Amino acid sequence: MDFNGKSVAIFGDSIAFGSGNNGFGVGEYLNKHLGLKILKYAVGGARVGFCGGKSWVVEQVQYAVKEGVVPDCIVFDGFTNDCNISEGATLPDVPLGEISEGYSGFDIFKVNKTMSFSRCFEEILHALLKYFPKAKILFFRPHNMGRRDDKLQREYGERALLLCRKWGVAYADLYSESGLNTFMPEHRDMFTADSYGWGRGDCTHPNALCYELKYMPLIESKLKAL
Repeated sequence: MDFNGKSVAIFGDSIAFGSGNNGFGVGEYLNKHLGLKILKYAVGGARVGFCGGKSWVVEQVQYAVKEGVVPDCIVFDGFTNDCNISEGATLPDVPLGEISEGYSGFDIFKVNKTMSFSRCFEEILHALLKYFPKAKILFFRPHNMGRRDDKLQREYGERALLLCRKWGVAYADLYSESGLNTFMPEHRDMFTADSYGWGRGDCTHPNALCYELKYMPLIESKLKAL
C-alpha cells in the first residue's frame, strides 16, 4: 500500500496524542514518515471504560462514526489509564471485567457506562470492524511503564491482546517487543518527558527520541505488513 495521501484515524490516550511531545504523537509521525493524513480523536487521560470527568475512547469512536469519516488506516491504544489507581483509591479506575461469549449484542451507541474495560474494548473493536470495514486497523500496546502497577499493566495489556486476537485485529506489542522499560531510571530519563517538573522522566509519556527510536519503527512495520 502506498500510504502517501491516505488517511489514518488515531484513537486513544496521551501516548497516541503525543502529550509528552507537545502534541506530536503517533498520527503526526505517521504523517511525517509515511505521508498519512491525520484524523485525530485521541485525548490525554482517556479511558477505554467510562471514568467520570475523563475522555472516553468509546465516545471518540462514536464521534468518528457520526462524522462519517472513511479512514484508510486506524491506529489506536487504550488501557494505560484504565489500570491506573487514582490517589486515595485501592482499585483501578476501570475494572478489568470478563470476556464476552460470542460475537453478538455489540452496539457502540448503546454502551453502558458501567461496562468493564474488557466489554468496552470489545465494543470498540466491533465498531471499528463494522463501521470502517476497509480500513487497516492496528492496536498498539504501550511500553512497560514505571508509574503503573506491574501486575495490573500486564493483566490489562494481555487482555487487550487476547481480545484483539479474538476479533482478528492486528497489534504492535511495545511492552514485549520494544525493549523499553521505564522502571529503569536510565530508560525513564532518556525516553520519557519531564511532564511534571520533577527533573526526571515521568515514566509514561514518550519524548521525541522515544517515538522515533522505540514506538514508530514497530508501529510502522506492523502497519505496513497489513
